[in-house]
Amino acid sequence: MSDEGGAEPADRAPLVERLLPPVDQHGEDGMPKPSRMTPREQLVAAGLGFANVAVSAGIATVVTGNQALVLLTGLLASVLMVVGARVGNRLVALAGLFTSTLISGQIFFLLTLPFYAGAFWIFLKYNRMAKDLGALRRQQRAEQRGAIAAKPGAGRTRGKPGAAKGGAGPTAAKAPPPKSKRYTPPTAKKKPRSNPPAKPLKDRSIVD
Repeated sequence: MSDEGGAEPADRAPLVERLLPPVDQHGEDGMPKPSRMTPREQLVAAGLGFANVAVSAGIATVVTGNQALVLLTGLLASVLMVVGARVGNRLVALAGLFTSTLISGQIFFLLTLPFYAGAFWIFLKYNRMAKDLGALRRQQRAEQRGAIAAKPGAGRTRGKPGAAKGGAGPTAAKAPPPKSKRYTPPTAKKKPRSNPPAKPLKDRSIVD
């Protein structure tokens, strides 16, 4: 007997959700991430990626030179768009959208208009979310500084007067008392110099 009230099997999930799984718009810190795509953006980026394969192949058959370069550039751009849509990363998808216009935009500009439109649409959303995130972080930092300043005793890091001075503590060495002016230390007596004995005079007389 099967459990009819259980959860829906995974194979019954919509094909689009399996190919392009939605990504969480917030990070681990709870802050919104500007690089995360919405499901609609994922669908648009994936559709433009598959369309770019056909556009690149058609342009490569029309141009006379550098056909391989045009085709490889278009395929690389398509891979970036599809991978960006798959992982839900706006920056990767934008790299593919702008790469698709490097060569084909100079030859068939009308064919690249949908890619330009998709790139600017995603970029504007990314830019707006980045500005909102920056403003939110600045507000949080201001609130944290205000909360720290509002705490009692905040900023009072100085101790009692004289506590930081070197010789003002109770364990500091006491200075010696000043010398009394009435006391005169005795002076040492000088010993008289003794005169050396006079040398006898030599007798220079001639003895007969």
